[in-house]
Amino acid sequence: MDFGNVPKVATSAGAPVVARADVTAQPGSVAVDLPPEKTVQSAPAGDAVHIDVRAQERDARSRAAGERRSFEREQIGREAGKTLDETIERKLVVDPRTRALVLQKKNRETGETIFQLPDEATLKLRAYSRELTDRTREAGETPPRVERTA
Repeated sequence: MDFGNVPKVATSAGAPVVARADVTAQPGSVAVDLPPEKTVQSAPAGDAVHIDVRAQERDARSRAAGERRSFEREQIGREAGKTLDETIERKLVVDPRTRALVLQKKNRETGETIFQLPDEATLKLRAYSRELTDRTREAGETPPRVERTA
């Protein structure tokens, strides 16, 4: 099928060769068979590299001080973890009212509960719900149904 579109072919010629005027033979250079536009010249040598020995010593002291601080932080963290383990008692308990497994963290010295999962309010709510379910079952009634609609 002919749509009348004729592909256009563009001819590509190489870039025009331009003679470089900045290419000159340096004393002690070696003759090559390359044209002047493809030759490579070495860059002029720069200033001598200066090494400041005191800066290296300063960096080494700074690095050593940083490592020492890091080590001290780790030791403090370990000691804090030990004291925390020594003062906190963790235990799993079965709550008699709800028969739920409870994680408790207590202070060994005072006996005070620091953390509990599930919390006391959730346990009370579960106990109340269980009590209502037991009363409904004893009375022979059908428990109320909760319907959810989206």
